[in-house]
Parts: sequence; C-alpha cells; structure tokens
Amino acid sequence: MQKVSKALKIGLTGSIASGKSTALSVFKQHGFEIFSADECVSSMYHDPQFVNSVKQSYPEVINQDLIDKSLLVKALSDPVFYEGYIHLVHDHVLKNMIEFQSNHESQPIVCEIPLLFEAGWEHYFDQVWCIVISDELSFKRALERGMSASTYHFLKKKQWSVEEKSAKSHVLVHNESTKEEFVQRLRQKIKEHLL
Repeated sequence: MQKVSKALKIGLTGSIASGKSTALSVFKQHGFEIFSADECVSSMYHDPQFVNSVKQSYPEVINQDLIDKSLLVKALSDPVFYEGYIHLVHDHVLKNMIEFQSNHESQPIVCEIPLLFEAGWEHYFDQVWCIVISDELSFKRALERGMSASTYHFLKKKQWSVEEKSAKSHVLVHNESTKEEFVQRLRQKIKEHLL
C-alpha cells in the first residue's frame, strides 16, 4: 500500500451514513493519522470537563452527575437549546481537533467532521473531501444501522444538502454502490490527488 508522505490536512465530510468511517480506514492504510469528530463526541460524554460545562449551562439534561441521553434528545427539539448545546459541542470538538493537528504537524492527517461546512471550519484544512450519496440511500443505510426515522430527519435538517457540501469541496467521492467499489473509487482518488 503506497503511503502519502506530504504533511497534508484533509477535512472529510458527507451526509449521514455516507461512508465516512470506511473512508477513514482507507486513509489510515495510506499513512494518514486519523481524527474522528464522531468518536470525539462519543467520548466527551465521559469527559468530566465537558459534563461540568453542560451541567452549568443545561442542568435539565443532567441525571446523577451524568448527561442523560434521553433527556438530551427531548431538549434538542428546542431550537434555542439546540443552538447553545451545539455551540458547546463544537467548542469541545474544535479544541480537540486543533490539538490533534498541532501534535501531527509533520504528518498527513484526515479529520472526519460531519458538520465541517456548517461549523465554518474549512479554513483548518488544505483540502476538503466530500463523500457524495443520495438522500434516499443515506436514509436507507441510516435505518439499516439502527437509526430511527425521526432522528435521521431531525439531524438531516441541521445539515447542508449534499449539493451545497459538494460545491465547496475540493474532491468528491461517490458512494452509491457496494462498499468494495467505494473503497476502490476512494483509493483511485487518493492516487490521483495525493500520491
């Protein structure tokens, strides 16, 4: 497997269930250090500093000194709560991403950020790669992974359309077929643009 040696910073984005995790594993095989916003968000629920921030600002979602995800889901339907809470989340992810980037300055890195454009973070990267998938296929794959239809539609409303993301991205990788074909297509894009 040919490795990328240039110290590039790639931002990876795409719709829900578009194949970002699969893409991260392919980039890793090509020598990239990996940062995942999704993993960062999952781990922050166990981060005492983040939990304390939420506790101070939004005590209504705290139960026994922990963020109660069922209370959080209900609260997120309030637009004012959503904007404030997402700001806290973005601050936490951004702090971790910047720290990751500074720790890997001499290495190629890829950062998976589902809301990269929505957060206005494109200037942190040399290139932005977008995984392109139709809304119909995104919905189908999300349901297959266990996401409820209501959660999907709630999250989808908060994201830019795939057309908007595509228009601002440097490289587009389509994922409308099998996983194997997507991996092959992504490897070809890496060869064309990075090797």
